[in-house]
Amino acid sequence: MKRLEGKRFGRLTVLSFHGKNKYNRSMWLCQCDCGNKKVISSNSLQQGLTRSCGCLDLEKHITNPNRTTHGFSGSRIYRIWKAMKNRCNNPNSNDYQKWYGSKGIRVCPEWNDNFWKFYNWSICHGYKDSLTIDRINPDGNYEPSNCRWTTAKVQANNKRKGGDSN
Repeated sequence: MKRLEGKRFGRLTVLSFHGKNKYNRSMWLCQCDCGNKKVISSNSLQQGLTRSCGCLDLEKHITNPNRTTHGFSGSRIYRIWKAMKNRCNNPNSNDYQKWYGSKGIRVCPEWNDNFWKFYNWSICHGYKDSLTIDRINPDGNYEPSNCRWTTAKVQANNKRKGGDSN
């Protein structure tokens, strides 16, 4: 188990180990910058899924009460977009450390900052629920000119020089 005491994740500071949940995931007692305490899984912390006790979302709602969502947050394509950004942008992600961000792999600003641009490109370039996103040049970035939707088998054969994963 990776020890997280004293580490910061967004507005959260990990105070202590709190045990395991029913899925055998490590749970951590965290204190938010606002003073609230909350128990959060290591997975949620390390993947950047939880960055505050909830006060961050509340503040965003107060500053922009009429904001609307795109309605795709539960969709597979949205999860792929979030995971792609996480492995390239989040130093706390294991994939960032091992394969992506720390190796210089980035998401182009067009996609990184705008789900709709990624979504529209995907739909126009063959997205289906049965396909995965693949970088044509595995040493290149996630960007329209270097990505395609393909089968897991094709993607598995498209490896970086030196045998690293895509």
